[in-house]
Amino acid sequence: MNLKLIISAFLSLFLLTACNDDKVENPPENAPAENQSNETSNETAFNFTNFDLEVEYKDNKAIDVDYENEKNGMEASYQDDLADQNLTSDEAMEKLTPIFEGLSFDQNTEDQEVINQVKDAFSVEDNYQKIELEVKFPDGTEKEYSETKTQ
Repeated sequence: MNLKLIISAFLSLFLLTACNDDKVENPPENAPAENQSNETSNETAFNFTNFDLEVEYKDNKAIDVDYENEKNGMEASYQDDLADQNLTSDEAMEKLTPIFEGLSFDQNTEDQEVINQVKDAFSVEDNYQKIELEVKFPDGTEKEYSETKTQ
């Protein structure tokens, strides 16, 4: 009886995780997770647990980055219409890891400096119309950054 319960629970968990295409199977070492205990090492791969970026261009072109690292797993997606890239899960993390490692801002960094770092890191072209960024830091702080280009 217990074996059936364990097998049923395992299969349910497997089906739930299999439904999410953005799930990262091989996350970077030391990436901080949301709600992670502070007893772990202070040396983390990224300065944030969630990163949601949208850069809008004319003609419905965009760069869209979604990254979440929570206790139950990591998800990532990267879409760049200008470069014709649409990556999910491990492929997205392979693209995003070196970019994220180059970002040095934290919740105390001035908004414009955060925008500038993100524009440089993602090679945002000058003809963008709007940048929106939502970030959640390991301490639970959530911040939103945005910049609209005046034409």
